[in-house]
Amino acid sequence: MKSKILLTLVMLIWAGSFVFIKWGLLELDPYNLAFWRFLLASPLLFAYVFHHKKAELFKFSKRDIIPLIVLGLTGVSILYVIQFLALKMTTAINGSILINSSVLFIAIFSIAVLKENVSNKRITGIILGIFGISLVLSNGKLNFFTSSTLIGDLLMVFDGLLWAGYTIVGKNLISRYDTDAVTAWAFAIGVVTLIPFVMWTGIQVPSSLVTWASILYLALLCSFFGYLIWYWTLKVEDASRIAVYIYLIPFFTAIMAFFLLQEEITLIKVVGGAVTVIGIYLAEKG
Repeated sequence: MKSKILLTLVMLIWAGSFVFIKWGLLELDPYNLAFWRFLLASPLLFAYVFHHKKAELFKFSKRDIIPLIVLGLTGVSILYVIQFLALKMTTAINGSILINSSVLFIAIFSIAVLKENVSNKRITGIILGIFGISLVLSNGKLNFFTSSTLIGDLLMVFDGLLWAGYTIVGKNLISRYDTDAVTAWAFAIGVVTLIPFVMWTGIQVPSSLVTWASILYLALLCSFFGYLIWYWTLKVEDASRIAVYIYLIPFFTAIMAFFLLQEEITLIKVVGGAVTVIGIYLAEKG
């Protein structure tokens, strides 16, 4: 019961991230918002792992340096720069639906690269997921290019591709090393690789309470607390049961965005989101 309550809380927190990102972007550009988020989150996670699993942090060999850098890029710096850029140009509701395209890419990569078995359920899920995403991208219009959020939507789908790459590369490292240690290094590398982005646009120091609240929410609740609770529940619950909770995020985000951002919930978004979630579920379970 405790794990179910905590999981639901984490889904609420992660759903809220789309709203807080929108608020943070009112003052900061996407590069600075990502930098400040992980500048706070990374030392916290690193200190936590150092305190509880010091030995695990330093087990990596020289041949793991490149994969860890790839994780830092695909799971932190480039991932969140693209995601925050996308949310400048699309809605929180669209973002929460389209980011789940990562599951479809993971399924496709698993079939094409890892040569996993292809079931009818998985194929059906991939097709349904792509159809659902197409509905969200087009907003129900035959001409995709008339959608005002198209560029942001496509960037969010590309973000799903990056997360899929992070998952595939990370799968190998996590099979050999502690999950917390791998993520702590990915966070740390992510902060370092975010520096060129903020140097390019110029470092912005947040000045408003809303911006700081957004940064603290993203860093402390989403990246630190949410991460720790997620992996704790993986240890005490069956992974397949936990995965189902992810599908609550678009639902929670839609409600929050409607009331806090005055975003419109259209019938086509509801249908597209539902079809996408069903497709993702089938692709993941197949």
